[in-house]
Amino acid sequence: PMALFLRALRGAGRLPRARAPSLVSRQQGGAQFLAGQHGAARLLTRASGLPLGGPADEQLTQNILMVSPAGFRSNEETKEDNKFMADADEGIDISKAVMDEWSALVLGLQQAGVNVSTVEAQGLPDEVFPNNWFSTHSDGRVVLYPMKVPSRAQEVRKDVIDELQNTFGLNRGVVDLSGWRESGLALEGTGSLVLDRPNRLAYMALSKRADRNIADLWANEMGYEVVAFSTAGPDGNEIYHTNVLLSVGVNFAVICLDAIPDEAERKEVLSKLRASGKVIVPVSVAQMENFACNCLQLRGASGTVLAMSAAAWDALDFSQRGMLESCVDSIVAVPVPTIEKLGGGSVRCMIAELFPAKDADVVSATECGTCAVDSETGRLELVVVHEPGLEVDAVMPWTLEPMKVDECFNRVDLKSQHRNFSHLLRARGAEVLHVRDLLTAISAQGDAAKRRLFTEVWGEAFVDKVGLGNLHVDQLVSGYARGPLDFEQPPLMNLFFMRDPVFCVPGGWIVISRPFYPIRQIESKLLQAIFRLHPMFRNIKIFEGLQDDPDVAIEGGDVLVVDQETVLVGVSQRTNERGAEKLAEFLFQNTPVTRVVKVFIPKQRAFMHLDTLFTFVDKGVVLTMPYFWSKPSVYAEVARRANELNERMGSDQRQNLDEWTQDPPRIEMLMKGEAKPKKYKHAMSGLVAEGIVEKALFVCGPEGSWPTPEEHAARALTEQWNDAANVFCISPGTVVAYKWCTRTITHLQDNGVDVIELDGVELMKGRGGARCMTFPMRRSFS
Repeated sequence: PMALFLRALRGAGRLPRARAPSLVSRQQGGAQFLAGQHGAARLLTRASGLPLGGPADEQLTQNILMVSPAGFRSNEETKEDNKFMADADEGIDISKAVMDEWSALVLGLQQAGVNVSTVEAQGLPDEVFPNNWFSTHSDGRVVLYPMKVPSRAQEVRKDVIDELQNTFGLNRGVVDLSGWRESGLALEGTGSLVLDRPNRLAYMALSKRADRNIADLWANEMGYEVVAFSTAGPDGNEIYHTNVLLSVGVNFAVICLDAIPDEAERKEVLSKLRASGKVIVPVSVAQMENFACNCLQLRGASGTVLAMSAAAWDALDFSQRGMLESCVDSIVAVPVPTIEKLGGGSVRCMIAELFPAKDADVVSATECGTCAVDSETGRLELVVVHEPGLEVDAVMPWTLEPMKVDECFNRVDLKSQHRNFSHLLRARGAEVLHVRDLLTAISAQGDAAKRRLFTEVWGEAFVDKVGLGNLHVDQLVSGYARGPLDFEQPPLMNLFFMRDPVFCVPGGWIVISRPFYPIRQIESKLLQAIFRLHPMFRNIKIFEGLQDDPDVAIEGGDVLVVDQETVLVGVSQRTNERGAEKLAEFLFQNTPVTRVVKVFIPKQRAFMHLDTLFTFVDKGVVLTMPYFWSKPSVYAEVARRANELNERMGSDQRQNLDEWTQDPPRIEMLMKGEAKPKKYKHAMSGLVAEGIVEKALFVCGPEGSWPTPEEHAARALTEQWNDAANVFCISPGTVVAYKWCTRTITHLQDNGVDVIELDGVELMKGRGGARCMTFPMRRSFS
């Protein structure tokens, strides 16, 4: 048996032989194929050129199709423009060699947990490259493509499409572009189009196999933006397929920039990749010729899998390999030299991705495991955000205090920066749900659902007075106004800080908060209505017992899930002891949680929540304020000096020194079944003793790195005001942070934390960081 090179972060080994499963063809049912006049595409089940509604596409699938290489040989028709093809070495049994290579790839991917469906070939020379003639999409559609040469056009098979439709629920029609071949035009599937599915971008190298007009038709139908560019290989000729020089994964892109000769086009491609949060792995022309870019990221049994050839992997240098290994969980690199040489394509070309249809209207929360948060550091899989909108326009100098913000906003820049944040989360593999989309989906169910939605948030009397027909879901956030600042229902300016009105706890529960300020209590009502009424969440478990208790104040920024058994709750400006204790009562009775740690911090706006000064960056590793826990007297001294300075300048602004000297930070640990809490006078010492914290990193650098503790604390207070400590962990050891917190970022990076820097000048004005802006609903186990 052929040895496979399976390089994985969890180890390496030789793969056993196994028989690849066959895909059983079915003749009944399936798609209809209509080409229309002059080969024009006709969509059989819908007329609109916009993408179907539902959740955003995911970049990765765990299901693929591969076609056996029976009949594989060098194709004289494709040699004309595929300069990667060469003649076979003398004396080799081509049929046996390619079958061994193909089987080895099937086995390697199966071993990594990829579901491989195989199809028997018809005897055509290039059938081993099925990704060129069809693609599947999670909106339930299949696309058929026009192939450049006749022998490749014969690869299109109705029996395969029928089977895929039946197996994967792809029942929303076939977009058939294949007839355009008769007009001499080609667009060869995901060979010509390298897709960034979540961001709806299609990268395309212009060539005889990638016609721009057909690509525009495809993009209009599928709801994508085409990023087209010219290419040139070492001989000056255009490169036949895009996926030979570019691969786009969830969080990375492998690209040969030297193959894009036009500087403006090269910059545009790089700009698009970077804007969507991709780590750029540049390769040389020589590496491209060894198919270093012809790779594909997939889902496996234990994380993500990068599939590529052994020649491609061997062509990369140590740095490039390290970058890829940091972006995926395992790498399957299999030698396919005969297929590469005779076919001019490599591993990515041999794989057709199969995306099951996804329908948010029929999948329940229980079926898709919507709510599962058992740590602060597990890989982020599902998150809810709110992109700021017209509610921002109500912020003016005379409304800052009731809006609970400190500055006015530039709405255009605020939206743009938040949108980049959402793109970043998607690029790292998370599914991102937007509040507006959820509200729109509820309203679209009919007047009864819409009435209930507005009634739960604003009350029946108001809905009857205004009339349901005069209400739009956007007004639930932007407010109901009869004129500028003439609001009958207030705008929810702080809703983009999604962390506070609702949060998840172990056991699959969503908890509705009771925020400290009445204006934010409306946000909790809105989120409660969404989780009650949206069909995606029909079976989800919701705890609503905090919301109507007037003695309770609790916000999600004060709640940190350490693990399945431990939850931290800050007792702060926004969360009181009653809120922490009532949450603990619920957790002990209904979830796996056995420890709730009350963390007492100063009741100041600068530290409004626990997560403004204490967040997890990895399991057992926290980012926090220097000397805050160990020497609160340092802050008392800084406060004293600030008070003296303010007095000299004629200001009456003062800091309360007693908070630091008489009631310094401390913890009390409530335990299931125990009547009395376990108390620690020194909070950090207690967290370390209880195994909750193993290592602490600090805002503006390690303790002892500044001339005096007071100077360090003063500088840290400045960066902390811009949310240096409010980082958001999207996977173990990887966080999102505002780029302006430079000293803190450097300290994190020096300690091995991967920091994704977010440009958020407008976002920072709201006094909330990356963690504040997210409501994680599902994380993998960390």
